[in-house]
Amino acid sequence: MPDIVIRKAETDDCEVIASFIRMMLKEMSVMGGHPVNQNESFWMSFRDIVLPAIQNSDRLYLIAENNDRPIGFFEGRVDILYEVFEPKKSFHIGSVYVNPEERNSGIATDLIRTAMRWASEQGCQEADLNILVNNNNAKGLYKSLGFTVFQLEMRMQLPPCQFR
Repeated sequence: MPDIVIRKAETDDCEVIASFIRMMLKEMSVMGGHPVNQNESFWMSFRDIVLPAIQNSDRLYLIAENNDRPIGFFEGRVDILYEVFEPKKSFHIGSVYVNPEERNSGIATDLIRTAMRWASEQGCQEADLNILVNNNNAKGLYKSLGFTVFQLEMRMQLPPCQFR
């Protein structure tokens, strides 16, 4: 197995993270996710959106590297449940992505386990995430790590408004 290093992202990783997010969203769109923004100027400025998030102490960005080459990333955040519930810290996994040629080698599992240790140290009592219904690989990965279905999000397409 290659020598994989998982480290916390730094501010100069913004471009790498933006690139991983774009690749991940393209793959998700094929599985039934939303179409990806095609505006190149948006993606050029997206790095500037990532920068403050990396610096936020309630966020975790991890980079997986093989010989100093980024091959995957993780993004998550600490959330507090809404006030109508008993107070509880929860860790929301926003993104996990590994380059296709590096998959099935345990990198995503290592990223998630590293993140779960960090979340536990932050006082989080649970972790949650969203998966597209057709993403069977992700379902299998998260199930193998102990995640279970808690609730389902349902969606419907609305017809365009017809004005008379």
